[in-house]
Amino acid sequence: MQFLTPCPNAVKLVSFRYLHPPSTSSSSSSASSSRFKMSSDPLPSLPENRIVVGCGGVGLDFLAAVASYPKPDDKIRSTSLRVQGGGNAGNALTCAARLGLNPRIISKIADDPQGKGIREEFEADGVDTSFLVVSKDGNSPFTYVIVDNQMKTRTCIHTPGDPPMIPDDLSESTIFSALDGARILYLDGRLPDTAIIVAQEAARKNIPILIDTERQRERIDEFLKLASYAVCSAKFPQVWTEAPSVPSALVSMLLRLPNLRFAIVTLGEDGCIMLERSVNVETEEG
Repeated sequence: MQFLTPCPNAVKLVSFRYLHPPSTSSSSSSASSSRFKMSSDPLPSLPENRIVVGCGGVGLDFLAAVASYPKPDDKIRSTSLRVQGGGNAGNALTCAARLGLNPRIISKIADDPQGKGIREEFEADGVDTSFLVVSKDGNSPFTYVIVDNQMKTRTCIHTPGDPPMIPDDLSESTIFSALDGARILYLDGRLPDTAIIVAQEAARKNIPILIDTERQRERIDEFLKLASYAVCSAKFPQVWTEAPSVPSALVSMLLRLPNLRFAIVTLGEDGCIMLERSVNVETEEG
């Protein structure tokens, strides 16, 4: 679906794409696919320069699956338990590494068993940990995740890292080195005081910035103004713009954020909707 926006100076033409997993067969997905343009383009070949830099949350996840979520004072047993790395930035860069890219992570851990596990898992997957700050004292971030097999939900109980990351943890030369040769900077909105400095330097170097926006966070407006791409949770666009619907919220985001090339809202099992800014395209009214 393509249409002219009411503000031609900001966006001449935008288009919606509705993408859902090919295995879905729900009536809602079928109806949606008739309204939105499907994207089935093949993935492009990997570039020679594959460096992706990420700055944000990492941690260790303790995932306990249970038959059903416990009531207060209940004592139950898990049906399975897994311990693995987590955090939005950590997950994103691990995925990038497994897809054949060369990711570098900027974050902070402690010199404790959890921190060692986080670092070892990154290195096993091919993530560059040269820019991980390691505190001699304190604790690395970790999360208890309760997976309810009955209701298909997950509940997270997070313990932040301590001491927290601060701008003084990274020298200017370290930031320059981390961004050297980078094709894109990934941010998840965490470690805001440090991440904004990294983002500002990336913007000065004309490195595209992708912001992963789950919810309103400290300094999120500053990150969005610098971002080239935004990937949002289902609720964030409407919360941030106060628009009445997801499509109108995405339009509002592109109108308010001139640097944004596209905005995506994820919809769980229903896939996602992407609104892409198109420029220098001839259009016909009517």
